[in-house]
Amino acid sequence: IGSCHIDKTIADFEGSEKFDTASCLVRYPNGVQAMIDVCRQSSFGYDQRAEVLGTEGMIQTDNVYPNTAKIYKSHFTGNADMPYDFFLSRYNEAYVTETVAFCDSLVNDTPVPCTGEDGLVALIMAIAADKSAAENRWVTFREIVEGVYCVSPT
Repeated sequence: IGSCHIDKTIADFEGSEKFDTASCLVRYPNGVQAMIDVCRQSSFGYDQRAEVLGTEGMIQTDNVYPNTAKIYKSHFTGNADMPYDFFLSRYNEAYVTETVAFCDSLVNDTPVPCTGEDGLVALIMAIAADKSAAENRWVTFREIVEGVYCVSPT
């Protein structure tokens, strides 16, 4: 489900590219559900948080900030700075780590931490979400896979 409320310049884009705000619900075969909320802009900077709640606990990640300073006042409680607003600033350490791991796998002939299959799964999920938004219905990952799978390229 998505909409365009913030950046009207993208309203005429195709498919889910026209959404500046969207939600996606994923249902897994074992009954577990995942909710993904995204927004291209927010009043407090680029927002990328994650939370997983289970029967035995919870894990939560927050946005990445330039420092850990917090402000506590009668009219405001929160971070002293806005979150980093650019991917390279926000994920520099992750990019360096994955590049080192990739080079290490080449030099030492070991498996890479993230495989082509991992990328394929992410692509299937993205295509399913886009199709679901376009057709306003549930779309299974199987439907996407069967739609592009071919037994023989000839």
